[in-house]
Amino acid sequence: MGKIYQSVTELVGRTPIVEFKRLEKALGLKGRVAGKLEYFNPAGSHKDRIALEIIEAAEKRGDIHPDKTTLIEFTSGNTGIAMAAFAAAKGYKFKIGLQNGVSEERLKLLEAYQADITDVPNELTAGVFDRGIAAFSDVLEYMKQDIDDAYVTRQLDNPDNINAHYKFTGPEIWEDTDGKIDIFVGGVGTGGSTHGISKYLKEQNKKIKTIITQPSPDDVANPVVKGAEDGGFHGIHQVHDENGITPMAPANFSNELTDEYHFITYAETLRAIHLLAKYEGIFVGASAGASLAVAIKQALLEENEGKLIVPLLPDNGERYLSEDLQKIRPEIEGKVGF
Repeated sequence: MGKIYQSVTELVGRTPIVEFKRLEKALGLKGRVAGKLEYFNPAGSHKDRIALEIIEAAEKRGDIHPDKTTLIEFTSGNTGIAMAAFAAAKGYKFKIGLQNGVSEERLKLLEAYQADITDVPNELTAGVFDRGIAAFSDVLEYMKQDIDDAYVTRQLDNPDNINAHYKFTGPEIWEDTDGKIDIFVGGVGTGGSTHGISKYLKEQNKKIKTIITQPSPDDVANPVVKGAEDGGFHGIHQVHDENGITPMAPANFSNELTDEYHFITYAETLRAIHLLAKYEGIFVGASAGASLAVAIKQALLEENEGKLIVPLLPDNGERYLSEDLQKIRPEIEGKVGF
């Protein structure tokens, strides 16, 4: 029987998990690594899930109405792309303020979806890095002024973000692995994916370990490895240091659902990206490469022999070609131990 979908929004979710058999063999991995390929979502990233859930949950509550409401968000890119795509599909206006370090590809995608790209004063955007996640509220308040029917989607502290992954991504991982997953690896941008997925998986099996990927502090400040102004680590932040939770941890994030925090270097990120492309024909973005690098390092450990490790891979590398993410850098990657 034929199947004609009625909207692009019906294509969100049910992304595949692929075990990287050739990569496992090439690196002599003891554990199994199977990536959740989120770029199979229609607008190209795992942010499709939260954008759709935020919009549809607000519609059910009666908070927003097509052709009347303007959706507003401040973001570095993927949430904005997803929100712009689904706002267009559902008949909403979308106003977006951009952080520094947005790749050319993501900016052009926002233009393609005809989002209202707004300049935010430097003193407000600088506050994001001076005061952490809390400064986003000032930016959003500025952006919604003079709009009669404005709805701020607040990706960093919106429970609908968490719910998207608790209701869908977590169950997909559990079902597609037949409940055999041992370790889940993810980064923290808005905090929703690691919170929602980990919550669901631990409810099914409390022994499942959740590992959070964090960018190496030294690399973020090192101009040699910078892929963009954010140090090349698109979409993930350091949310835990020697003093505990940092100001960059969003309200969505749950420390209680996290077992370990692992720093990863940009060299390791690049190496993981290039190995995956070479051996599996899969080209992923920087945040995906960082979580994949953590998964590889876990799979090299004797203690994880035979265990199934699932990293969440948020988007693909095509969004970062202008930053030469595909370029092999022997002087950097030669220092990597895998």
